[in-house]
Amino acid sequence: MNTYQSRIISGGSSLLLDCLRIIAALTVFYVHAHGQWFPATVHDGKGPGNISHAAVVVFFVLSGYVIAHTTTSNNRGKLQYAQARLSRLCSIVLPALLVTAIAEVITGFANPALHAEYSRGFALPRYAITSVFFNEIWFFSAAPPINGPLWSLSYEFWYYAIFGLWFYKASSGWKSYILPVLALLIAGPKILFMMPIWLAGCYAYRLKRPDISNTVAWMLVFFVFGVAGLSIAFVPPFPYGIDSKPFAYANQFVTDWVTGFFIAMGLWFLPTAEKASTTQSGWVLGLRKFADLTFPLYVLHHPLLILFRAVVPYKMEVQQLWVAMLSVFAACMLIGLYLEAKRPYWSRFFKWLLAKVNGAYHSYSPSLNTHTVS
Repeated sequence: MNTYQSRIISGGSSLLLDCLRIIAALTVFYVHAHGQWFPATVHDGKGPGNISHAAVVVFFVLSGYVIAHTTTSNNRGKLQYAQARLSRLCSIVLPALLVTAIAEVITGFANPALHAEYSRGFALPRYAITSVFFNEIWFFSAAPPINGPLWSLSYEFWYYAIFGLWFYKASSGWKSYILPVLALLIAGPKILFMMPIWLAGCYAYRLKRPDISNTVAWMLVFFVFGVAGLSIAFVPPFPYGIDSKPFAYANQFVTDWVTGFFIAMGLWFLPTAEKASTTQSGWVLGLRKFADLTFPLYVLHHPLLILFRAVVPYKMEVQQLWVAMLSVFAACMLIGLYLEAKRPYWSRFFKWLLAKVNGAYHSYSPSLNTHTVS
């Protein structure tokens, strides 16, 4: 039984969460774009200050925080949890893979030399593995190179799966731990090394907030975020530099724990409202909509930037960089709006699929305890 207390996140606290999503996504977008036009500025992964990777750490903390909120204050059972998570991921990631494949094909014809920079041989297995979120299990790093940011979505998928299998386990007996442990074993060390960051977000929501005034709370929020910024800027990667063997994007997991801890602490201090806001101004709703569109921006920007370089005569100049960024940003927003409009179809599909799977499972094992944790 869930013994944690629900928190109402509204007003300024809700705006801060949206702003964090926006800042993190725009940071990744800008760093990747700038690095393509000015390769000498790309972070080598061996020193501190890797802000695009730190932005993904922020995403992981926010993801854990949001999942803790949905399972604590709006828990509708295991099937609805799986339906919401699968529809959210697949409605964006699978179309993004299609867009990535189209961009890769066009790049191969229009600019073979550029395509060679992002080719690792036969690409189809990479798309297949990534489509089922197996691209980062154990020692794989198998997302299509033209869309490297997809690495983090495999991590997200397994965090959702592991948490859901544990949170909604059927009983307290040892057999109820088989599926969560199996998911842990499939995910492998890289994903598990980064999982404390995601769990820190969960506990930032679920642990009782300190009994302090809102003014003091906001001061602590920004102070701790400042400390997190200093850790990003000055704490060297440990135990290894990023994006190399043995753990690729999880190489500096200890350093990332430090950053993730301070981000989560800032969220823990967030003031809690007495009741949820029922009316919101137009600009607040617009900001929320833009925050929702940061997901398609994150998964689409990299292949579209490369596609721009393939079809437009490349110039290493700031003017073309900004033209490319504005063009790709507009394309991501338009595609994102279209994909968001189609999300209900994905939700209905997974509702039907999960109902079929659940029915088949219980018809095969009718004696199993079907109690749902709430």
